[in-house]
Amino acid sequence: MSARGRLLGGLLAAALVAGSLGACSPDDAEGGTFDATVDPADCGLDALAAATGPVEITFWHTMARSNAEWLEAATDEFNRSQDRVHVALAQQPNYQDAFTKYKAGLQSGDLPDLVQMEETVVQQMIDSRSTIPVQACIDAEDYDLEPFLPRALAYYEAGGVQRAMPWSISNPILFYDRGAFERAGLDPDRPPQTLEEVREYSEQLVDAGVVEHGISLKIAPYIYEFLLAKSGGEYVNHGNGRRARADEVNFDSDTSIAILRWWDEMVSDGLALNTGADPNNIDHLLALANGGAAMTIEASGAIGPVEAVLSSGDFGALAFGTGPLPSLEGGGGVPVGDGALWLPKASSKAKRAAAWTFATFLTSAEQQAGLAVAGGYVPARTDATEVPELVAQWEAKPFYRTAYDQLVAGPVDDATVGSLIGDYQAVRNSIRDALIRTLRNGDDPADAARDAKAEADIAVQEYNDRVGA
Repeated sequence: MSARGRLLGGLLAAALVAGSLGACSPDDAEGGTFDATVDPADCGLDALAAATGPVEITFWHTMARSNAEWLEAATDEFNRSQDRVHVALAQQPNYQDAFTKYKAGLQSGDLPDLVQMEETVVQQMIDSRSTIPVQACIDAEDYDLEPFLPRALAYYEAGGVQRAMPWSISNPILFYDRGAFERAGLDPDRPPQTLEEVREYSEQLVDAGVVEHGISLKIAPYIYEFLLAKSGGEYVNHGNGRRARADEVNFDSDTSIAILRWWDEMVSDGLALNTGADPNNIDHLLALANGGAAMTIEASGAIGPVEAVLSSGDFGALAFGTGPLPSLEGGGGVPVGDGALWLPKASSKAKRAAAWTFATFLTSAEQQAGLAVAGGYVPARTDATEVPELVAQWEAKPFYRTAYDQLVAGPVDDATVGSLIGDYQAVRNSIRDALIRTLRNGDDPADAARDAKAEADIAVQEYNDRVGA
């Protein structure tokens, strides 16, 4: 690796490993069957009103680097602004460790009053019966959800009940080297919109001798998931687990196989660089810095770290652009990824209400705009886009806006609200292994997809059996 590549890798690694869309979810949580009960009294607003002094709460979060610095400043601002609630932050290394610690706390009693969890554990959190749905507080306070993006709310809703509040959300987008596009005669203001256009652009980039490969692709299940959703495909059955509990995956659907075949042919034709399946591997991003490729796909939360590295001046005139995730036919929509705020049931009613108060602060328009500016997260509400700080950033750096525009575009349907799966990681492991067998061993994508489906279906059913579903 070049010195330029080593520097980029060193600066990006810590920022991208924790809290990315590709984070692994741990083993399933034990619990009962689905419960849609909502009691506004569970929120504890009366208990907070009756408290004689500041109610102390602890918030477990997974924010890192600039995002953690922003959260510390925002929490200090909240604590100074009123005298009813005082928040102590407890940083966790990543989503996986946070959930592992949370599950252990169900036995030990060491639990927070507010916790940030990633999108892949929604079904497990519901089945654990360890939280009160935020719907209880929404109903108790008559809280207005109108400003929130429909798909931001939808992922964390189940059975007509809002389970958690979207907070630190993102989605995968296309990153590309604008200079490479220009040198190949491509319009840097028009990134490819379809997977076929990605092939066409890659052919032009490679034929012009600008880069070795058109695009670098990491074997990451979340990339497959979002390509599938953007193309209108559902990850699991029963409306992505929204209409009834999922008990089968849809890896063998026509849409799924078309995406897997495109991926395989891009690599086999030398148009895509396969950077492997190591979840901590950032070679797909490094390829943009060392001429290995002109495009890649990564979570929008990487924009801040990438820009910080490039602004160091050690990479010459490299200027990156961002575009929406391509799809099979163009258009389409994507679910949200990353974090939401949950209210553990073990807390006293006063602490629950205090945690809700802090959650509404963190999800306010001003704070959502601040978090978006700090690190590239997508604001979860429309009125955040009117906050002057964010308006100024998006005008100066429009590549920060791409993920927001993508999240408000396209239909809100079963494919785009995200999937509810119990043993999410086992399902991801199955499709990851299918990609590995296809790209490394030359297996036919359709055969690999069917094998992956058989493996994943067993894991899904075993989880459902364990929770009595």
